[in-house]
Order: sequence, then structure tokens, then C-alpha cells
Amino acid sequence: MLACLLSGTGAWAQAPAPTPGEVEVEAAYLLNFLRYTEWPPAALPGPAAPYVLTVVGSEQAADSVRAVAAAAGSIGGHPIEVRWLQARGSRAAPFDSTQDAEARTRLRGSHLVFFHRSAGRVLPQVLDDLSGTPVLTVSDTDDFTGQGGMLGLVRSDRRIVFQANPGAIRHSGLLVSAKVLKLARTDPRASP
Repeated sequence: MLACLLSGTGAWAQAPAPTPGEVEVEAAYLLNFLRYTEWPPAALPGPAAPYVLTVVGSEQAADSVRAVAAAAGSIGGHPIEVRWLQARGSRAAPFDSTQDAEARTRLRGSHLVFFHRSAGRVLPQVLDDLSGTPVLTVSDTDDFTGQGGMLGLVRSDRRIVFQANPGAIRHSGLLVSAKVLKLARTDPRASP
């Protein structure tokens, strides 16, 4: 079941070396995270309600995720709607949605939020604001799971692998498949 999916990328824990198509590999991970996570019934109100995947970062990153999602089609009959939330400021500036009511609403209205490294680092107050909500948080920024994020995409040798923060996932009320969590590296700094 899990060995399929990452079209052209091999097994879950062994994505290819980072290349210009690295965001596409990350997007494949995001779709698999959607596929193997259960949300509370109220989060998907109807059989055709879309999964909302919000990309925080560059428009190019959002476009890459959108292309992979379009190629994948739907998940369990639910279409995938990819939204873009532009990070304000420079790449080095931290992303903070807590000062922007519209951004905060958009993040909380998502099923999965991907904080792409082009957004800069994610401030702890953003993760605190999403804590306890049924929003799966994922990033490819440094120490994301150690700061309270749920799933972190990290480079290991010439591959992309992922780390998990089981405490943050449990606190959200989401159920990420045990098969997925078994493949994840647990960040020792993450909350238990």
C-alpha cells in the first residue's frame, strides 16, 4: 500500500537526491500525508468536499505542488485544492500569520499547511496558533518538528526523508496512519 504512490520516486523513505524537481518530490510526500491521515468528520463536511492544501512560500512552490496534485486526481473521492499564501518579507524573514487575520483564517481552514523554506522560518506563535486544530503542519525548514510542527521533510544523504512529532499530531486530533509513522524518523527534541 505505501510502496506505491511516489510516482518515479521509489519507496516512501527513499526519495531521490534533491534536484530541480525537489518540490515535486516534496509534493508527492504531501499527497501521501493527505491520503494516510484521518480528519474529524466535520473537517470534510460532504463526500465531494475538497482537501485544502495551503502552501506558504513562493508562488513557484505552490505551482509545483498544484501540478503534482492535479496529476494525482482525487483522494478517496475528495478533490485536492491547492492554495497559495504568500509569505511577506524576504526569504530570511520569519513567517508570522498571527498578526494577519486573513492569513490566520486561511491556515486554520486548511487540512494540510506546507511551510516551504521560501517562506523563511516559521515562528513558534504560528505553530502555537494551529496547535490543537485539525490542520496537519508540514515543512522543509530546519528543526520544524523540534519547534512543534507535525511532519518535517529533511535531507539525509542524497534523499528526502521525514521526521514526525507524535505529540503534536496527537494533540491535533488527527490520526496519521501507524504505517506512515513507522516510516518516520522521530525527532528527539519533539514533544512526546
